[in-house]
Amino acid sequence: MRIDPSDFPRLSIDPQARTQSASPAESFLETLKQAINSTNKQIKESERMGIELAQGKSGNIHETMIAMQKASVSAQLLVAVTNKLIEGYNNLMQLR
Repeated sequence: MRIDPSDFPRLSIDPQARTQSASPAESFLETLKQAINSTNKQIKESERMGIELAQGKSGNIHETMIAMQKASVSAQLLVAVTNKLIEGYNNLMQLR
């Protein structure tokens, strides 16, 4: 299986790469939205591939399993990030 670099979202840590009009909160929100959308896209794609495999339309079990694993890892990462955000919010609320 060939790995295509365009499959991975590009995240830039270069401060000049950000738009000048966006605040850090807006930049973070956009990055979070992109991560959610990317995860959702991967999950839908893996579901589609699984259905096609079950119906016999596709015989490539390797790519199907790889897509399912990628979707699973993305979902786990998204849950971990969400949990850390909630934990950070709760810590801030305790300081008040």
